This record gives sequence, structure tokens and C-alpha cells, in this order.
Amino acid sequence: MSEKNAKKKRTGIGLALWLLAALLILIIFLINQDKIASNLKATGFFSKTGLKTPEFVEKAEVKSSSVADKNEVAPIETIEIDLNGVGSHIEEESAQSAAQENIYENIKAQNDAAKKQQEAAVEEKINSKTEKKESAQKPEEKETTVRKEVSVKTAPKTSSMKLKLYFMTINSDGSVSRKEIIREMKKSDSPLMDAVNALIKGPVASEENSGCRSLVSENTRLIGASVKNGTATLNFSGDFEFNKYGIEGLRGQLQQIVFTATAFPTVENVQFLVDGEKKEYLGSEGVWIGTPLNRNSF
Repeated sequence: MSEKNAKKKRTGIGLALWLLAALLILIIFLINQDKIASNLKATGFFSKTGLKTPEFVEKAEVKSSSVADKNEVAPIETIEIDLNGVGSHIEEESAQSAAQENIYENIKAQNDAAKKQQEAAVEEKINSKTEKKESAQKPEEKETTVRKEVSVKTAPKTSSMKLKLYFMTINSDGSVSRKEIIREMKKSDSPLMDAVNALIKGPVASEENSGCRSLVSENTRLIGASVKNGTATLNFSGDFEFNKYGIEGLRGQLQQIVFTATAFPTVENVQFLVDGEKKEYLGSEGVWIGTPLNRNSF
């Protein structure tokens, strides 16, 4: 119940009590009508005030005992109304209204709590049905899902790389030609050095069976390698200058290394160093290495 409605109710109760008091006064007046009319006629109240005397006053009989002196107006009985009692009654009604309002609020709160409990029960029931439905999934489907997850988690990372290596073959007429081999090797941070070192070591058994030969000088070591602006600088040990196959062997080893190095997209040509020094010719017979060599140099 709102405060405005409670206030209206209290006002209505107060008005009813005042009307009840007015009704009591009217009843008392009617009961004592003859006596009051007799006193008014005896004292000439209406004549003295210049008002017209009502008919019921003129017809009233003047009683000698009703007036001690005609010049004195007989006292009219007064009715005392206990307004404090009325106020107390109004306050009591207000207190009852406030109590009713509190009861209404408590009932509303209880209804809201019951509604929330019902909603929670419905939601729990729905969740329970969903869990049962998921648990009813076929065992085969669950097992497949688990296997897929395991296969994804345990899939090994790629740890190998494929490199192009260029070896030489000796034809039936004695001529020498180049042969490309794709070899899978362990992945590292220096694939160019790995490829050149693979040429120095020579072909594996399966590659030898296909006719591959390496013409790189025996005991040669790759000391260092770097790439800058498309030029790979390769530093070899002194054994790189001596080839048992002569000038054809020197040209073959240079060709093997240049084609293998330029197979990398970042390398366009190769600058050869021997023991860290830049030389114009390789070997006693002299093969030019004073400038970077590329595939068109052969």
C-alpha cells in the first residue's frame, strides 16, 4: 500500500469522526429543542439582534423556572468533545495502516523469493537434462574425439629440411656433367654451411649407386660462411687449392659449390677465400676466383 493511499484513508477516518460529533450535537439540540426555544423567546434574543423570530420560538411556552431573570439569557448546555480521543483514534488507525502496509511488503518479498526458487529449480532441471543427453553420446564418438585431440597435441614439429646438392657424374665418353640431388637433412640455423659440408663429405651410398661423385679436394674444410647483398662469402682451408683431378677437378669443385650455394633464394653468387685471403687464381694451373662466381661462370 502506498503512502498516498494511507494518507487518504486517515483523512477519511477523521472526517467521519467529525460528522459523528456534529450528529450528536444535532440530536442533543432536538432533545432540548423546547427548552432552548423557551429561553430564546423569554430573553427576546432575536428581537434584540434585529432578526426575525422563528415560528417554533414564537409558539414556545415560556417557563418561569427556565429563566431567573428575563434580562439574562439562560445558559445553554454545552457538549464537550474529547478531541484527544479522536486524535488517539486517528493515530491508532494510522498505526494499523502502517502495519498492514508492512504485512503487504512482507508478502510481496515472500512471493518474489518463491518465484526465484521456482526459476532456479526449472533451470537446474534443464541443465540436468542436457548433461544426461551429453552422457548418452555413443562411446565410439567420444573415443574418436579423444583420439583426434591426442593426435593434434602429440604431432611432432618439423625438424628436418630438404636441400639441393650438386654432385658430378663421369659419363661413358669420359666427360663430366652436373647432377642435382635432393637430400633431407636435420634442420639447423646454418643450412648453407650444412649443404657445403655435405658436398665435402661426398655422396651417400644410394647417391653413389646413381653415379654421383664429388670433385672437392680431399681434406678440405669450410672455415666460415656469410651472406650479404646476395653474395655468399665462403672461406676454405688451404687444401682447397689442390685437386688430384687437375684443372678439370678444380673447375668441377667450384661448379658444385656455386650451384649448391645459389640454390638458396638469398644467394646470387659466391666469393671464394682461401685461409681467409682473397686470391685471383685457384691452384697452380690457375682458375679465376678473383671476383664472385655465379652459374653463368661455367
